[in-house]
Amino acid sequence: MAAGKQVKWHLLLLVFISSLLFSAFAISSEIKKTLAKTIKELNRKGPYLGLITVYAPEEDAFFASGAFKPNPKQPYVDLSGRRFRIGSIEGSKVIYVRCGVGLVNAAAATQQMLDVFHITGIVHFGIAGNANSSMSIGDVIIPKQFAQTGIWDWVKPNATIPTNDVAELDFGSYNMPSGGDNNLGSIGYSTEFFYSKSGKPNTPQRTIWFQTSQNWFELASSLEGMELEQCVNSSLCLPKKPKVVVGLNGATSNSFVDNAAYREFLYTTFHVSSLDMESAAIVMTSLSNGFNVIVIRGLSDLAGAQDGDNTILLFGPLAATNVAKAVIQFVKALRGFHFKQ
Repeated sequence: MAAGKQVKWHLLLLVFISSLLFSAFAISSEIKKTLAKTIKELNRKGPYLGLITVYAPEEDAFFASGAFKPNPKQPYVDLSGRRFRIGSIEGSKVIYVRCGVGLVNAAAATQQMLDVFHITGIVHFGIAGNANSSMSIGDVIIPKQFAQTGIWDWVKPNATIPTNDVAELDFGSYNMPSGGDNNLGSIGYSTEFFYSKSGKPNTPQRTIWFQTSQNWFELASSLEGMELEQCVNSSLCLPKKPKVVVGLNGATSNSFVDNAAYREFLYTTFHVSSLDMESAAIVMTSLSNGFNVIVIRGLSDLAGAQDGDNTILLFGPLAATNVAKAVIQFVKALRGFHFKQ
């Protein structure tokens, strides 16, 4: 090929690639403009109550209740791989999203919901492990406060736990048989750095407990005594009727707890009744931004205290159903509460 023709071919190729890139950019910009317009229109019709759950079985139970009515004109908005569903429950406008398992997913979805949509507050719900022997599978718990029990200082044997840690777990105490060395050493439970709009910039508070919103928490007491499901099906029922309990403590970490010894440690050390992987992040993010927040969790298993396999596969759907019922009841109560104000 002659040099002139080769240069001409390269120029044509560059022009073609440039046109493709320009077209892609134009399409992307148009999509962003359309999405921004849609969100602006939705927010103009707000505000909305934010509902956040974690994974598919909880979502299935929530939608199976039939209480959520999708917005016929704009049933959802897809953002960053998550589907934010627009609708209503008993006349209250809501936006629902499934955040995904773990602290990072929970915080990211909550922050995105608060940043993008016109939200009045967050109701987080899902299933949880039970750390309290006075509670039963199927019960619904509405904790007053949550600790993030996954921030550790893990030190070598015979080392000193930092003085600002709030608790210590010594692995050697669990040796079987007792005595002897344990190379795992021990861990100290550290506090969170909490940044909030009400605090000084770049000056976080150090705290272990994050409390749900007091006014919503007091309203939630009206759910105590409500009727909950006792049976998964005609052949699988719980030995006693589940109940709603308001006012205990919950713990969150990126660990699925199915170990009786660790369950007992968390209960005796932090006096927590529920164990999950998202709640503290959602509460912390909501409070950091100055929004009301409450958590409703259904107990699906005994977090390692049961004989044999974890019962989450058996009773997880029942716990999710009971949580969905409690959430719907709370949304109805909240609507009446707002009308009175």
